[in-house]
Amino acid sequence: MIELNGWFFVLVANFLILMYLLNLLLFKPLITMFKERERIRASVLEEARSLEMKADKAMTALKTEMAIAHDKANAEFMKLRQEGLIIQKELITKSHDESVKLLSVALKEISVKGQEARLSLKEDIQRYADEIVNKLLYEHIRRA
Repeated sequence: MIELNGWFFVLVANFLILMYLLNLLLFKPLITMFKERERIRASVLEEARSLEMKADKAMTALKTEMAIAHDKANAEFMKLRQEGLIIQKELITKSHDESVKLLSVALKEISVKGQEARLSLKEDIQRYADEIVNKLLYEHIRRA
């Protein structure tokens, strides 16, 4: 059986004092350090969640701004395209009018040159006809 002599009480007292000192010097600081570590970990996780939510909000805002900017750019592109088409039509019309004017001037010049050529040909034909008549008369007079 268990003997309850003086050493037993000394050992129990020694054990209790040692437990108190260990609790005071080792366990309480470790538990405090573990609690502080858990509190820091929880606050860092909460901060990370908060930053992630801010990043998501910022990304959503950026996407919205990008969509708005894309729409504005598309509208500006279409506006400039329409202006370009109008300018292109004006240039084509102006070029067409100028080419029509140049063509009419060229046709007038061709008409004038054609008329001059006809008159020159008429004169040449008349001269050749006179020469032929003169040669035929000369030949006829010479034979007779």
